[in-house]
Amino acid sequence: MDFIRVNKHITISEITLKDVAAFVEYLNDKDIYINTLNIPHPYTKEDGERFVNIVTERKKENGKTTNWAIRNKNEKLIGGIGFHNVIDGHKAQIGYWLAKPYWEEGIMSEIVKKVSEIGFSKFKLRRITAHIFEYNRASSRVLEKNNFALEVSCAKNYYKKDGKIFNGKLYAKTN
Repeated sequence: MDFIRVNKHITISEITLKDVAAFVEYLNDKDIYINTLNIPHPYTKEDGERFVNIVTERKKENGKTTNWAIRNKNEKLIGGIGFHNVIDGHKAQIGYWLAKPYWEEGIMSEIVKKVSEIGFSKFKLRRITAHIFEYNRASSRVLEKNNFALEVSCAKNYYKKDGKIFNGKLYAKTN
């Protein structure tokens, strides 16, 4: 497995079936669930296996990795990041999550920086967008630290989750 070093303690690499237990462990945290749109709760082993299979199929279709495991110094998965709706040479949407024990350490800011660099250099993207819930201040800070511009500060009634309607924000970074 190829590892991309982010700092002396953190790497990113491909997601594998060996990561499913860590997905189940961390993604059952309600605080992660309320800040993400597409992660189910409760999160099961079957959800993890399904996601790994989707990521594997995307790699086969695209010929490159578009979703990565965020790993600690022991190579254990502690989060995930990836591009969605990739149009090579044009644009993609970035999404990410980090296990709660690693919050507020600046890790996600470094990861978003590294993956944005990959998007601009290897995928030749011209634009990376991030769609977040309006109330997700931590994600706003991560994006702003990485020079993503706030393009839509309040997309009224943009998201629906658990029968509730939420406002959203749209950030973008261009190359």
